[in-house]
Amino acid sequence: MVSTYLSYNLVNRDIKASLNRTASDPVVTRQTEYFKENIGKVTTVEEFLDDYQLYSYAMKAHGLEEMTYATAFMKKVLESDLSDDSSFANQLTDERYRNFAASFQFSAQTTDSQTDAQQAELLEKYDTALAAESDTLEADSFYYETMVDKVTNVSGLVNNSRLMNYALDAYGIDGTYYTKDHLTKVLTSDTSDPDSYVNQMVANGSANAANFLKLAQAFDFNTDGTLSGATAQTAAQKEATVSLYVEEEQTYVTDYYRQRERAYYESKMATITNVDELTSDERLFNYVKTAFQLGSMSASTFKQIVTSDTSDPDSYAATNGGDAWVAIAGKFNFASDGTVDAGMTAQGSTQLSSTHSGFSTYYDDADEKQKQDLIDLFKTNVAEVENVDDLLSDTTMRLVLQRTFGFDANEFSTSELKRALTSDFTDPNSYANKSKDSRLIEMSKLFNFDSEGKAGVPLSPHNSLTATMIAKQYVINEVRFLEGSERTSAQEAATKKAENYQEKIQSIDTVSELLADREVVDVVIGAYGLDPDEVTDDFLKQIFNSDLSDPKSFVNQQPDNRWAELVASFNFDANGNLTRETIGTVQQRGEILETVNKYMRQTLEETEGASNEAVRLALYFQRAAPSVTDAYGLIADDALMAVFRTTFGYSDEFSNMDVDQQARIIEDNMDLADLQDPAKMERFLQRYTAMYDTENSVVDSSAVTILSGGSGSISADLLFSLAQLKV
Repeated sequence: MVSTYLSYNLVNRDIKASLNRTASDPVVTRQTEYFKENIGKVTTVEEFLDDYQLYSYAMKAHGLEEMTYATAFMKKVLESDLSDDSSFANQLTDERYRNFAASFQFSAQTTDSQTDAQQAELLEKYDTALAAESDTLEADSFYYETMVDKVTNVSGLVNNSRLMNYALDAYGIDGTYYTKDHLTKVLTSDTSDPDSYVNQMVANGSANAANFLKLAQAFDFNTDGTLSGATAQTAAQKEATVSLYVEEEQTYVTDYYRQRERAYYESKMATITNVDELTSDERLFNYVKTAFQLGSMSASTFKQIVTSDTSDPDSYAATNGGDAWVAIAGKFNFASDGTVDAGMTAQGSTQLSSTHSGFSTYYDDADEKQKQDLIDLFKTNVAEVENVDDLLSDTTMRLVLQRTFGFDANEFSTSELKRALTSDFTDPNSYANKSKDSRLIEMSKLFNFDSEGKAGVPLSPHNSLTATMIAKQYVINEVRFLEGSERTSAQEAATKKAENYQEKIQSIDTVSELLADREVVDVVIGAYGLDPDEVTDDFLKQIFNSDLSDPKSFVNQQPDNRWAELVASFNFDANGNLTRETIGTVQQRGEILETVNKYMRQTLEETEGASNEAVRLALYFQRAAPSVTDAYGLIADDALMAVFRTTFGYSDEFSNMDVDQQARIIEDNMDLADLQDPAKMERFLQRYTAMYDTENSVVDSSAVTILSGGSGSISADLLFSLAQLKV
């Protein structure tokens, strides 16, 4: 008779082939095909429980076949909220029920018009867009300052759309509505002549007449279009135009604005001869008020401060503003009459440096507050959005969209924006994708509106329930068998990594992005009970590039089915992009694969048990024991305890002992952590099968003949050797 270990080994040494043989059985094939074809049609717990073929298949897969009759009980399990530790399934000591519930998703997925990750990405893009304004303004201004000096007549300006639009924008004029002829007449108007074209516009109250007058005054063209000076603009006119353009075009003050104001201030202060020249120049005075946080201080008050004698305790500055105003007076070199002290400039290098420092610190305070207020209002309002109309009808949220994605207020109609926002970005035929406009495509990715405009379920590599279960299982696996401070520190570290995974997985769009972040990938690997340290980046690329539908693909050729289940748990298509096609109803692709794999394993164990129950127990122990965290978990499983008792020679009466005493005996005989090591697991099962054969007088006759010198009995030496086998 063949020994139990040999029978077990014949099955286990190529478990993949054994499972494939099981899967090829006509009955098993038929049952599996039915499950795969019909599980996607189920939408409620009642439908699932009413389809006995589906329900019993899943129950058997999870080792709960004996509970198939208890549909009311299983309904409570399936309806449990696994994110709630106090839910029914989570309160059951047998983890098979929690795992069964986790493989189905009967609770409605949470809808959200915009997830936290999407909102963070949008606001990051918003900041990036604002920051880019500085570079754009600088580039446009450099072009203007360089090229406007090369203009030799009015047509050279009017026919250069980039130059002309810059000037029009600076003076608040929308050039869309005006012809080149009109612009030429404005620019060649004699502004001192009341009958000139532009002055007649003012007299007649024409639209934008005041702005056009300022435009005409900013250039020096003769009435025939030729230059009246060396260039189309004097240095002062050009500086004023650029300053107006920057003010007009920047959403909030930019660093380019800061640089320009600093340069202007420094150049002008070198020429200032009295305080009135400073306060009469709006840019200079604003610079000073910003640098020293003077608010809306009047020019007269400022003059009295800076003309105070800083050594006089009864001076205006000392008596009205104390040390703060005295310090401001010390930043300037004005005499009591307001003129600059003899032999000095209005500010020395140290005083100038202090002023620059103050301006750099405070110049954007007001705008930063405005920006933060707008962002806060956006966050508040978007949290209340239930459909796309709520979003687009809110001026604050619409403004953020415009600034983030860089489109003008009237560039897209509400209807066009609505069609873009309700586009499925994974569908190449969606409105946003067919538009080829990257702004609309990116915007569609950062909201979750369905085709009807309602807030939908966010698409991410792992949905919220899957991500929650992976995070929990990772922590469980990381602290298994640890105790005391070692367990505490390990749990803290694992929890931090799990939370990082849950946060980052929401914003990953492709397999490439996933594999680029090993911290995220390693949490998933660990959650599946695999060792991340033994996994190379190249191996990960190969399994994620595998075709799950091809039995010969790399991932499907792995001896451990968990790799295929891991890959299938992600919502990626064959090209490594997010897809909705992997999302089922109550089970997603990965969960279906896991159920089928478990069913095959259960069936294989049952088949082997029909001829030798010990082989079934050995296969079950090999599969289930590594997930046991302590002796009590072993005690709670009758099949695992049967293997333990046989291995160490305990009778069935062992289970009648006090539970704590059973636990102590288990801990004295074996280290459960060793069962994580395949080699030690194999050694343990060698001992189990040998002891089983000893108890049941089942031996390989040829082996017995050799070991006993031709006798059919078991020698004392063999029994002694069996007793020495340890885990």
